[in-house]
Amino acid sequence: MNKLLTDIIAERKGHYCHALEVSDVYELECIAEGVIDGYPSYTEDEYIQFFETISVYALNGDNEADIYNFNFDEYIRGTI
Repeated sequence: MNKLLTDIIAERKGHYCHALEVSDVYELECIAEGVIDGYPSYTEDEYIQFFETISVYALNGDNEADIYNFNFDEYIRGTI
């Protein structure tokens, strides 16, 4: 398990579900930025590993392909 995930689980005393339900790619981008801003002491690779292991569920069938094809690695490397 990666360091960021381990720390979040410990911080929340085990009350954490490693999954996202989103309606569009913009939500994924906002969530990634929020985690990066909220946990600033981690490396780029730790953020990428955290998001690459998260389960993502599309709430909107119209955006399903974009959501499931979203690449956290590319987005995070372009953001940090």
